[in-house]
Amino acid sequence: MSTERPWAYSAFPVHVVSRKVLSPGFVRLTFAGDALENFATWGTDQRIKLVLPLPDGSLADFGLLEEPTPHPSDWYTRWKALPEGERNVLRTYTPAAIRPEQQELDVDFYLHEPAGPASAWAASAVPGDEVVITGPDRRMGWTGYGLHWAPEDARRFLLVADETAFPAVRSILQTLDAAEVVDVILECQDAVNDIVSADAPAKARIRVVARGDGDVSGAERAVSEWSAEHGPAVRDDPAFYAWIAGESGTTARVRRHLTSAVGIPKERVSFLGYWKIGGPLVG
Repeated sequence: MSTERPWAYSAFPVHVVSRKVLSPGFVRLTFAGDALENFATWGTDQRIKLVLPLPDGSLADFGLLEEPTPHPSDWYTRWKALPEGERNVLRTYTPAAIRPEQQELDVDFYLHEPAGPASAWAASAVPGDEVVITGPDRRMGWTGYGLHWAPEDARRFLLVADETAFPAVRSILQTLDAAEVVDVILECQDAVNDIVSADAPAKARIRVVARGDGDVSGAERAVSEWSAEHGPAVRDDPAFYAWIAGESGTTARVRRHLTSAVGIPKERVSFLGYWKIGGPLVG
């Protein structure tokens, strides 16, 4: 590991080079920048942050572009100290594709309604628009920072996700083979926006459910039904692994159901909140 950089992530100044509408709910933006030659290609559910421009297109001065990139205990503290209207919006995403040899990176944006800051920005972004991405730097060697997918030697899987985590699900499925058994529960407002199924291995059993508008989400109901059928078999199976991502409240409740009600050991359930109802997740 390099000792020249203070932590596993770096800031990568980039600009939009192309946009592609994938479905009514998704747009893919391709970013490019010389610095991306050092972006690490860890894949799966790799977490990155987009630092969106201020209304005037600028980046506030909180140290992010210093070289080397400061530890977040430095730049994030400085960012948080700025008045809310004077600091750039931060949002978490997963790359859809990483091409360091071409100095390019794709991000698939789910266009929320009502639109949040990132959805609104992505919906109107055009080639030439500039942002900053923070992500893993290959010069640091392997650290695994920003990855929640850690199946080790598991061969039986449950993936639960809403639209914000569809790109991560797609990347994860591409790492699995036909010998592994995979159940996938995808929660979405509109089944037309399912852009995952085509990449699934042959044995993946994919169920698309509506989010609904009640106190219990569609994903929670589907997981309860799944666990009623499969829970006894997977509870004591050391080769089972569950991965949950999406709205933070839903992911927490699904994890609690799997670990408390079903009895699956906590170390075999990973979960990540990409967003939360009523406000952003920026940490």
